Parts: sequence; C-alpha cells; structure tokens
Amino acid sequence: AMTEAIVHRGPDEDGHHLAPGIALGARRLSIIDLPSSHQPTTNERRDVRAVFNGEIYNYSELRADLQSRGHRFSTAGDTETIVHAYEEFGAGFPKWLRGMFAIAVWDAPRRRLVLARDRMGVKPLYYALTPRGLAFCSEVKSLLAGGLVVPRLDPMAAEIYLAYGYVPGPRTLFAGVSKLAPASTLVWEGGTLSEESVYWHPWDGVRPAGASWQEDEDTLLDLLRESVRARMISDVPLGMMLSGGLDSSLLTALMCEQSTQPVKTFSVGFTEDAEANELADARRVARRLGTDHHELLTSATDHPSLIEEALWHLEEPVAALSFLGFLLLSRLAGEHVTVALCGQAADELLGGYAKHAVAHAADILARVPGPGQRAVAGIGARLPAASRLGRGLRAMATTDDAVRQLQMSRVVLEGQRRSLLSSGFRSVDADREFREIVRSRASGHFNTVLGETLFLDTKLALVDLMFLYFDKMSMAASLEIRVPFADHDVVAYCMALPGDRKVRRTRRKEILRRVSRGLLDDATIDKQKRGFFRAASSTWLATHRDGIVRETL
Repeated sequence: AMTEAIVHRGPDEDGHHLAPGIALGARRLSIIDLPSSHQPTTNERRDVRAVFNGEIYNYSELRADLQSRGHRFSTAGDTETIVHAYEEFGAGFPKWLRGMFAIAVWDAPRRRLVLARDRMGVKPLYYALTPRGLAFCSEVKSLLAGGLVVPRLDPMAAEIYLAYGYVPGPRTLFAGVSKLAPASTLVWEGGTLSEESVYWHPWDGVRPAGASWQEDEDTLLDLLRESVRARMISDVPLGMMLSGGLDSSLLTALMCEQSTQPVKTFSVGFTEDAEANELADARRVARRLGTDHHELLTSATDHPSLIEEALWHLEEPVAALSFLGFLLLSRLAGEHVTVALCGQAADELLGGYAKHAVAHAADILARVPGPGQRAVAGIGARLPAASRLGRGLRAMATTDDAVRQLQMSRVVLEGQRRSLLSSGFRSVDADREFREIVRSRASGHFNTVLGETLFLDTKLALVDLMFLYFDKMSMAASLEIRVPFADHDVVAYCMALPGDRKVRRTRRKEILRRVSRGLLDDATIDKQKRGFFRAASSTWLATHRDGIVRETL
C-alpha cells in the first residue's frame, strides 16, 4: 500500500524486501542502467540493502574507487554504489556522494537503519516514530496509506504556515511527521533513534583570498559547466525548463555547449500574465541557442481541477500558487523527456530577491554613524506595518538575524493572523517558534547581513517551499528535476563570494550577469526578474471562488 500510493514517483518498477525487523519498498523511475539497477539493491553477501530516490552523479568515479578497495559490483548503475559506500565508510557515507538523494540503508547484522538526505534538500525524506517502530517515506501519503500515521494537524505548524507561507523542517503540517534536515543522517539502531548528524557545511569550500573579479567569474563558470555536465548523465531523454530568465537561460547555453543534439527546452505562459508572460523571452533564447523548443500558452481558467490534483501531490501547501504553473510545465516536459534541468537556487545563492538588496543596504548602513542608523529605524517604525518600504527599513535597522528574517519573510501580518484564528486554536506563538527555528539554522560563520540572509534562505524557504513543490509537482508528472545551482561545489563557492559579487549598488546577481556575457544576449542578461504565474493566480482564485474555495471554507 505504501509504494502503491506513490506510483507516480516511479511508474517503471516496484521493489520490496521483507525480513524480520525491516520492510523496504521502492518505486523506480528508470533513468540509468535501465535493465539492471533494481531496488532494493544489495551487496555481495546480501546483508546490506538500500532504497533511494534521486541520482548519484559521481557514481562512475565512486564505483572505480570502491572496486579498487575490493568491492564487487553486479550492476552498472548508480544505485549499487550506495551499499558499497556504506560498507566502506559506515554511516558517514553520504559525504562521498555527489548528487540529490533520499536514502535508506538497512544493515542486517547490526540491525541498523541509516537515513540520509542530500546536502541542499532537493529530495524530500519524511519520517515518523510509530508504535511499530520507525517509518520513513518520500511522501507523507505513504505513511497514511500504510496506516502508520493518523492525519492530525500540528497547530504550531499551522500558525507558522499562516504567518510565513510554508512550514520549515523538522515540522510538517502533520502532527508526528518530521522532515529530515538537508545534509543530515539519522540512525535507528536497537530500537533507539539517534540525534540527526550533519555531514556537510556550505563553508567547506575553498576560495582564494583576494581573488579578482575575473578569477571569481572564471571559477564560477567552470563550476557551473561541470555541474551541468554531471547532470546531463542519463540513459533516457532529458531537457531544460526554460523560463527566459537569466538563470535557466545560462544553464541552457551550458547544456548546448555539451550536447551533440539540440537541447529540448520547455516553457509555459498564461494569457492573464500579459506583461509578465515570458514565452516570448524563452522563445528568443531558444532561437538564439538553437534548441528544440516546446511551449504551452494557457489560461488559469482552463484547468478547473488543477488545484485538487496539485494539493494531493503537494501534501503540504505553500503560499505561492506558482506550484500550479510548475505542475503544468512538468506535464508538458514529461510528454517529451524523463529528466529536466532547472535554474532554481541561483536567487538564494547570488542575491536575486529584493530582500537581498535590503540586506546589502543593511551592511552599508552598519558603517554609518549611530545617529544615521537611528534615523532610518525611526522612519521605518512610523511607516505602516504592511508597507514594503517600512518592512525594508525596519529589517535594515535591526541587528538580530532572526528578527530580520521574520520581517522580510512574513506573508500574513500578526494582526491579520490573530483575527483569523479562534481562541481555542490560537494557543501557540508562531513568531517565537519561527525565531527559534531561524536561530537554530543561523551559521555564525558569515560576518555580513547579506551573507547570513542568503545562508538562511538556502536553509529555510529554498528547501521547504521551493524544492518541496519542485519535487512534488515534477514527480506528479513522473519527471525528474535536476538542479545544477544546488551542486555542493557551486553552493560552497557562491557562499564564499564577497557581497559585492552578488549585489552591486541596486543590481542583483551581478556576477551571474557578468559570466553570461557572450553566452546570452544583453536583453536576457539585463532583464528584470518577473513572478511566475503571479497575475494568473489572481484570476484562478477569482474564477474558483464560488467553487473549491467556497466549498472548502
């Protein structure tokens, strides 16, 4: 029942292993070594088994290394490297993997289960402690289908969701169901669950002190080229989600450099987004790069059942209806390919949002004498709570990273949220909980407001909002999404770059614009960021107000 609930994640194959104390199940979307790499996979002695979702991009090099250490392989794919890496390196094996993954390894002699999630949290991994032991899955619906968890709302998670539009891990909206943190492992042994163990930090990379602009540009472009190359490894057709913006266009150009065939690209536009419709931009980029381009122009009113279908797959809603557009985009791509790359994470790494300009301004403000700082704080305090300028000025003036993150991230204001909730439900303090979550994520490593803001973005909204709906919506279409900007070498280098490489005056993602010169046209490089599905979402809500909205409320 648990694997049947997620057939969409792996329509090609269903595998199980049942033994005393363990039950493993996996659905397979066949991408590498199609005929052989069945799951659960096992070692030579058949006493270590693994299931996983994702891709190990360095599996060829890792396989050669493990073979030199005496390990024998029976398949040619990436799945089998996991059990042998565990045998060789123990529970710390994920640090040898380059990729996106949610992994479970069962060590029968030790009666030990090891759960591991990739460094940036591209792939989801849920778990729950139940009367029958530890249960884990890629989607919560598996726990519900297996009768292992009774669906109950976590009131604290609900308050956080209403305030900030998503639920940061380890919480979920389901009471008793947790999300494993990115770059972490969890061990269940002898009936006891360990503390989560972090196996990677994004400041583990090396950037030469005093590197010039040109050196930084060359290094970043080399890292992106290598990341794209690794993510083009596939035994099935692959393509690119092309929005027409800077991030996806640059990655498309790098794919075209390395492909002997025209790269397949995919774009979706909405008639309601007349000004923000990027189909023309994507078409221009595709024509310049010579891609095999596919596009869909549609209306938000053309898909009356889309929200119900999307929410079943999403499980945890997010306050960004762009997930509906991404589901349509995934369905379009899924008609032609099994794997697609996307440009997500560049904004969080290199300063693509307005709040990153605010954070950079806060670093500048910190160098202003005290009276100037107090004047800015005073102006911000007098502006309305909902004012974007007021929120920005208040965020600039505070020295508390957690408070600043709250001010820049809030979706529903405190007074609005309180008026929506009954007194019986409103028994928790979401702001205080969110502050603690932010403080627990804070690195203590970055000495600038911009650096810490970007780091927190990668630990919070990128994982539990963006990657959550990217994974769920693409898997709903049985499509695998790969994220070159989330490669851990790219991430570490971006984290190490000085703030002026990211925000320069008021221009955001400055270094990415510079490395794109010569690869893309100036119009693509210099265009302003646009919100995907923003205008269409308003039309959708208005269209369905008397349907699902009224029925649900």
